[in-house]
Amino acid sequence: MTIKDPRRTEGVAPPSIHVGRLILAPRDSELCPDRDRLIRTLSEAGFIADPILDRECAFLVGPEFSALLAFVGCAVAIADDPQIGGPFCHVVVPQASAHPRWCHGRNTGAPRCPACRARSSDWPSPFKQVALELARGHRSASVVCPSCGRAHPIRSWDWKQQGGFARLLVQVEEIFPGEAVPTDGLFDLLERASGCAWRHFYVQD
Repeated sequence: MTIKDPRRTEGVAPPSIHVGRLILAPRDSELCPDRDRLIRTLSEAGFIADPILDRECAFLVGPEFSALLAFVGCAVAIADDPQIGGPFCHVVVPQASAHPRWCHGRNTGAPRCPACRARSSDWPSPFKQVALELARGHRSASVVCPSCGRAHPIRSWDWKQQGGFARLLVQVEEIFPGEAVPTDGLFDLLERASGCAWRHFYVQD
């Protein structure tokens, strides 16, 4: 599944820079579905194929991968062959964490306050500190909005599709932000395997 895409050859993302990843995660970041069942469901549906032996928790894309993701634009290039020597598209299902982890990257912007909808003018310093508290198990870890003065749990801020929190997630590597969108069929699979609703967002290292 390798098709030419001019965006990948015009200097948008040089080989040394992480193209990005599509992250699928439960809407409720406290939930931690059964990882083995999730992997089994994705494998049976053809979203993932064989494990990649030299990469932890990683899988080759399966025969139904491109049917379960909707690719935006025409002539999108997804290199999925690990033998080519460069970055290639694959799926990673990391081990679950004890507490919600913050997934963010260079594309993550200031989130909006869940009450007044203003973007945080303090971004990113207080969020980094509070995210560490959350990772240590402080579930009420909150950030005060500079605009309205109210404190809100860090997970309740509106991160759009540029970040989020999860204990268990599915990462599709080497995907530009917005380049691929999960189909209803993929969300149905995830919900069937976990018993909960899922969301998606994008992160660039």
